[in-house]
Parts: sequence; structure tokens; C-alpha cells
Amino acid sequence: MKNFKSQFICLFIAALLFSACSIEGHDPLQASESEELISLALNINSFEFEKNFITKQQSDDFPACSDDTPFYVEIILMQDNVEMLGDPSAPFRIDLTPNEMFTKDVPEMKLAPGLYYLDYCAVYNEAGSLLCLAPRADSPMAVFSDAPMPMSINLSAGSKPFPDIPVMCYDDRDVNEYGYVFYDIKPTAVHNFCFFANYCSDNGRHFSARYSLDIAIDGDIIYSDTINNTGKYDNGDYFADPLCVALPNLSEYEDDEKYIDYTLTLLPWEEVYSTDEELQITGSLSRNDIIAHFDGDENVEYEHIFFNCDN
Repeated sequence: MKNFKSQFICLFIAALLFSACSIEGHDPLQASESEELISLALNINSFEFEKNFITKQQSDDFPACSDDTPFYVEIILMQDNVEMLGDPSAPFRIDLTPNEMFTKDVPEMKLAPGLYYLDYCAVYNEAGSLLCLAPRADSPMAVFSDAPMPMSINLSAGSKPFPDIPVMCYDDRDVNEYGYVFYDIKPTAVHNFCFFANYCSDNGRHFSARYSLDIAIDGDIIYSDTINNTGKYDNGDYFADPLCVALPNLSEYEDDEKYIDYTLTLLPWEEVYSTDEELQITGSLSRNDIIAHFDGDENVEYEHIFFNCDN
């Protein structure tokens, strides 16, 4: 009897295992999900300015297009603020179909139905040089694009999506015009760096200052007219926040070589102080200068600037 019970238990366990394996291998839910996936391909349209009725002077201001052959694109695809493909530090690469301007069919671009957003799109030649770039919606170049970034893409069941992606010829000198700073285009380690400023009246009274910040590297502007946040507390006191920006850590410069040039310009703040003269303070920073402001990994000591102050 004991042997019979043991054999029965073994047969029962084996049946359960067989059933589990059968269910795992033929899950109807998995099959239906795979059937619903939609293959997304991107049709890259290089922007032709002459077709958009801009003036000759405007056309002369735009960067010239390269004769190089586009080879691949890099994208960031989002859904509900979640990065589905690629991220700012490592965009997702898709090769273009040979002699065409649409992307190849790749497994990663088979997606479930839903609303997506193309947050970034750049076109490269085979050697990895950037040829074209899709401008962001808040950039000066956006007015010349039918679909600036982020661009919505609605994938519905039964469709074969093939959206047109307008891109513009790219020049390093015009990176800000597209709505990016250069380390968005070429992933670079950055340091968070903060400025704080005071203004002194002629009678020596100190005020927290309202100011704008410009930063350039080798003449290329990476921040322009960036203004610190100011306001008023409920108790009637006024406040001015530090202004923090991301500064690139560029390995081609020596540790003590000053390569980041900044200009702070004092701005009027009628409720707090009055000044009729334009005051500017300029300076330069090296990688050592930036690192010296860090106390551990998180704490950053502000670069304290004084307008019209003797001490």
C-alpha cells in the first residue's frame, strides 16, 4: 500500500510539472500580446529651407548641409515620462535602410499600441559625425519645423506607422539654436555649479542680487541670459535663489586650465534696490576651480559674487 501511495504521489507531481510546462510554452496571453505589437519605422526628412518661404538673409544664417551620406539615427522614445528607448546619456541607435532615409526594422521598435513621444532625433554618417538634428519645441529653430521635439506618435492596432521626422542640417556653432547645449548632443560628464550674488549700494548696504548669467567655452555660448529666481515671502521679505548650472568636465583641458568663461550682469530689482548703471563681473573656471567648490559628493559651495562691494 505504501508503494502504491508513493507511486501515485510521484505521478501526481509529474502531471503538475507537465501541465506547468505546457502552460508556460503556450501562454495565450503572451501570444496575444506579441500579435498586438506594432513595428514602428521613422522616415527622416532633411529640412529644405527654400521650400518654406524664408528670406535669403534667413537662409544665409542657417548652417550648410553636409554632402556625407546619412547612415544611422539616434533617438529617445518616451511614454508617460518613461524612457522606452534610449536616454540622454545613451540614445538608442537605429541604422537607416541603405540608400534610403527610413530606419531599418529592428526588434526594439516593435511596440505595444499607445501614445509615445519622440524626445530626440539626430542623424549621423557612418563615421559618427552628426549631420542633422531635430529642433526642440522651445528653440529658435522650432518655428521652421512642422514637428519639433517632443513629437507625439500614436500607435494603434492594425496600423503601419511611418511618421515623418523633420530634421535640420547641423553645425556646432548653432547648437543652442536647436534647443540643446553641446553636452546634450555629445554625452559629457558634468558638474553642478552654483552662483550667488550680492549688490552693495553706494552707502554700503548689502542686498541679495538679481542677475543674469552667460557662460561660454572657446567662444561657444552654452548659457545665455539665464536669470536667477527671485520672489517675496509671505511675511513680506524678498529672496533671491542661487543660480545652478551644469558645467561640462572636458578631458581635453588640463586640470588647472581655465576654459569656462562666465559673465554675471546685475539686473534691476525695483522692490529691493535701485541702480542706474550696468554692472558686470567676468571670470573663468578650470576643472580644479569647480572641484574645489565641492564638499563631498553632494554639497556644493556657491561661487559668491559681489557687485559694487569693496569687501
